[in-house]
Amino acid sequence: MLKQIIQLEKLYLSKPLSCQTKLKTMLDNNNLTIQLPEIVQLRNYLYRYREQLISNNYPEVKKYLTEIVKKTYNQELKDDETFFIYSSFNNGEISIMFSTRNLIQNLINQAQNFPSFIHLDSTFKLIDLGLPVMIISTENINHNLRPVAYLVTWSENIAVVVSMIKNLTEFLRTNFNFEFRPQYVMTDNSDAFISGIKQAFNHHYVHMTCHFHLMKNLKEKTQKSDLKDLKAEILCGVKFSKNSGSEEFFTHVWKIVKEYWKQKNVPENFIKTFEKEYINKPVKWFYGCSFYGKSYSNNSVESGNKLLKDFFNRKPQNIKVFLAKIQDFLREWSTLEKTSFSLQVEYKKFIIKEAEKIVKENAFLSSPLTPNCLYYPRKGIPANLIETNLQHHLNREILPANIDDLFKNFGNFRTINKELKSCDCSSYHKYKYCKHLIAIMIVDEELHDPEVKEKKKRGRKKFITTALNR
Repeated sequence: MLKQIIQLEKLYLSKPLSCQTKLKTMLDNNNLTIQLPEIVQLRNYLYRYREQLISNNYPEVKKYLTEIVKKTYNQELKDDETFFIYSSFNNGEISIMFSTRNLIQNLINQAQNFPSFIHLDSTFKLIDLGLPVMIISTENINHNLRPVAYLVTWSENIAVVVSMIKNLTEFLRTNFNFEFRPQYVMTDNSDAFISGIKQAFNHHYVHMTCHFHLMKNLKEKTQKSDLKDLKAEILCGVKFSKNSGSEEFFTHVWKIVKEYWKQKNVPENFIKTFEKEYINKPVKWFYGCSFYGKSYSNNSVESGNKLLKDFFNRKPQNIKVFLAKIQDFLREWSTLEKTSFSLQVEYKKFIIKEAEKIVKENAFLSSPLTPNCLYYPRKGIPANLIETNLQHHLNREILPANIDDLFKNFGNFRTINKELKSCDCSSYHKYKYCKHLIAIMIVDEELHDPEVKEKKKRGRKKFITTALNR
């Protein structure tokens, strides 16, 4: 019966976890007591079913694909013209990778101007045979999506990922004299991506996974009855881990958080699963794992997926139709406007507004013990406790002793280094600027932003005081 539901509802177009969730909803809504298949069982069935679909359509599909993939890269192609990097046809197993010269140039431009990184993701609902479309992309300094290449393939598995990366690496070396060796790679928590990338690259890189999806998954899990009353403790522990500025700090904080969860009676099976998926895997998701200015979520990839789905009206296409129409999509994204790499960051308006509020609040603190640093208290600290809390902050040990020490002495203040022009807040990690630094720039008249300067009044306002004067 479940197989019929998957086929009739076209759930084979979804990823295994999404398919399992939809099946559970259908069974619950109809009061059916059928046992839900495990993820591994569902994954194997979906892969076999997709392979069967491809095999049934294979003779016609192969003839069409064999013709179009003959269009390989050459110097005479236009910058926005689609070409095929590599292809593989073996009955039910199909892989074809394509791009344009301008999209390939996105990867090269990013690596030439900033620490090199790529994002990898896949979407399943664009082709009626259930073929996933894998996307390799990067970002500019303002976190705008810059696509690099697309792969239509038969399955999201390790072998496919390895083949994709190795073929792209060889193509870039041969045709662009470019060594594809990203320093940072971001994916979701997919084992296929994590293991496939590790096998394909022989150089050192940092594998990052998305903050947003980690927190989203946890919020969904904490809606369950056995975790609902522990939601605050779980999310608080993850937030403290996420704020770590180094590998050493992250490892130490996890030990504290794990013990804290045990004290709060968080179920042992949840702790073990979390540790297996987000601690022991060779992926990193804390702030200090990357360079300042690197986004810690794959929002640009998600926006790219949305644009691609909207382009196809969110309806699965015949593979012939898909490959014909995708060339129009690539042509649009190969324009100069959508492949530009500015070296100048654009401050976000909402951060500028927050900075202006800070200036009005007169909230920065200083201490003679650290003349190069300023401190900004978090919201909610009573005014009569700010001085005491700052002294604790200044006298703290390098690593916290327990959860109380972590909360009181490592989370109450943001530290801004005036000499280095850096901050330890999350925004600075993500953008390489933040409301705290912009506030200082506004007062020092260093911000070259006409919109902000028009709002400034004559004269400098003193907005830094020592804790003892408070």
